[in-house]
Amino acid sequence: MTKKCIGCGSILQSDNINKDGFVKSSVIDKSTYCERCFKIKHYGEYSVLDKKIDTDGIIRNINSDNISSVVFLVDALTMTDTIKKYINKFKNNKYILITKKDIIPKSIKEKKLIDYFKNNIYNSDNILCISSVKNYNIDKFVNMVTKDKVRRLYIVGFTNSGKSTFLNHILTSLSKKPIITTSSVPNTTASFITIKLNERLTIVDTPGFIDDNAIYNFVDYSSVVKLYPKKELRVKTFQVRSGYAIVVNDILRIENISDKYNSFSFYMNDKLRYEKIKSKNEKLTILPSSTIDITSPTDVIINGLGFIRVSKEGSIKVYTVDSRLVTKRSSMI
Repeated sequence: MTKKCIGCGSILQSDNINKDGFVKSSVIDKSTYCERCFKIKHYGEYSVLDKKIDTDGIIRNINSDNISSVVFLVDALTMTDTIKKYINKFKNNKYILITKKDIIPKSIKEKKLIDYFKNNIYNSDNILCISSVKNYNIDKFVNMVTKDKVRRLYIVGFTNSGKSTFLNHILTSLSKKPIITTSSVPNTTASFITIKLNERLTIVDTPGFIDDNAIYNFVDYSSVVKLYPKKELRVKTFQVRSGYAIVVNDILRIENISDKYNSFSFYMNDKLRYEKIKSKNEKLTILPSSTIDITSPTDVIINGLGFIRVSKEGSIKVYTVDSRLVTKRSSMI
């Protein structure tokens, strides 16, 4: 009988330690988790599945399910045009959950996030800000789904949007055991994981979509885990004169190349190392760079890491591990 790991959905096997779903043959009969999920869950030992996710296939399967709805989870720190493209691929009834409200500074009001999303990404009345950690708006969402008589609900979103944490919280709130493996690295969920909550509703967790332009594609996964914030951000703001730059760890340099001073506010992990240097200091200038002209308050997004609000007109130069990480949008704030 074929068994699946209840943490990531992989088929359990003991033939190849390098393939997903591996469990030692001596324990496979009594195992419910693969060895990888067991190590993540109990020891915090992270590893990445060597498996290509068939995103288009996932979307086709969901679209062909005529009794399904979709809940699309969006990380509040990385709302980009890529999300718009993926949301529009789904034909099903859609709910949008902007996650990690506990991470976003309280100065960013919920209404601003939702209004920005409606005006720039996807206009819907079914948008909520949630925090799985703080149990914020989770019950409200469950009530929405119940009222709409949803029979099957697929949980979708990009890697690290909080899908599995969200599902585990729903299970806990319904007095069921949280079982989905959660981590900050890509491809944690390998296949569909179907959970029947009650006689009326079945929830299906899906593999996270991989954004080719996100930082986890360019940084070792052990470093990625340390980049993501775990608690409410304390915004780091620097007044940066012409000829100065801010360096963040060894992954980001943002330089003021205008004649006037500017203000850079970093909405990313405040536990990272921030350093103000003179432009003649060549630190990180070997990295790929992008020059951005600013005509109004702008958010410079470092995909998968967060964003920097640049408040004044001028020009900046951004160095990072890959120029594809860098995009801009009109400021949310």
